[in-house]
Amino acid sequence: MFIELVDALRCPHPHEESWLVLAATRIDVRHIREGALGCPVCRAEYPIRDGIADFRLGESRDEPELARSDRAQPASLEEVSADHLVALLGLGDAFGFVVLTGEWGTRAPALLDTSPMPPLLLVDPPDDVAMVPGMSGVRSGASLPLAAGAARAVAVDATDATRLASAVHVTRAGGRIVAPAAAAIPAGVRELARSAAVWVGEREAAPSALVRLHVRRG
Repeated sequence: MFIELVDALRCPHPHEESWLVLAATRIDVRHIREGALGCPVCRAEYPIRDGIADFRLGESRDEPELARSDRAQPASLEEVSADHLVALLGLGDAFGFVVLTGEWGTRAPALLDTSPMPPLLLVDPPDDVAMVPGMSGVRSGASLPLAAGAARAVAVDATDATRLASAVHVTRAGGRIVAPAAAAIPAGVRELARSAAVWVGEREAAPSALVRLHVRRG
């Protein structure tokens, strides 16, 4: 877990957003290998092991993150190469950070060979993908444990409506979202392009609040 990404993480319990408190026991080149994150609001604690923070709640830590039926089959995403994914996500510089969920995490090593590349946050990464410098990992339920608008772009491998809505919530306005073609376009996203495997959309800006106009008389 890249130490600078800790500020973007949030407790998945339903309460107001708050930064998490880090207690690191082993750090390697600014990456937290072992430790824990604590929520100052609800006092929940989330362990960090082998560079991956576990945000799954209670007994769900012993269960798969999402049902297989809610995930795209890996073969359906194979036609999207790492270079293609860079273009779909609009990654032309190293600013911000990018979220890759599930099977998209297999592209992470190849993406790191692309320069420039922002830090990568892998959510529910495949077991055979090791966390190396430039990569951070979390395990979570359907909702992504991130602050609103924190991510530059998100690649989702699931059709689960909650995971997709959460991806929209954590993506900044104007940021890209890539998801399986079978996934419905969630509210707040404008579709930009589509193939047989995936669609790519842009996070729309939230409408501004109404402005009350006052008329001065006299």
